[in-house]
Amino acid sequence: MNSVDKIRFMLLYGEAPEANCYGYMELNQDGDMIALYNRYGEEINMYGVHEFVRVRSLGKFDDEDRDNFYSLLESDGVG
Repeated sequence: MNSVDKIRFMLLYGEAPEANCYGYMELNQDGDMIALYNRYGEEINMYGVHEFVRVRSLGKFDDEDRDNFYSLLESDGVG
C-alpha cells in the first residue's frame, strides 16, 4: 500500500525561498518517497534540492486503485 502525506516544503535553488509551500509526498509500501506534488496536485521534480517536513498523513491507497490517491487529494481541497 502506498501512502500520501501532506508536507510543508521549501525548494532551495541557491536562494532563500519567499515562503513555505504546502504539497504532498507519495511513499511506497517500504516508506520510500516516490513522488512530490505541489498544492495543486501537480508532480514536481523530486531530484531538485528540497527540504520538507511532514504535516500529516492523508491516508493509504492500493497500487491497483489510483483513484484513491486523487480522492485523498480532493479530501484536502485539491482539485
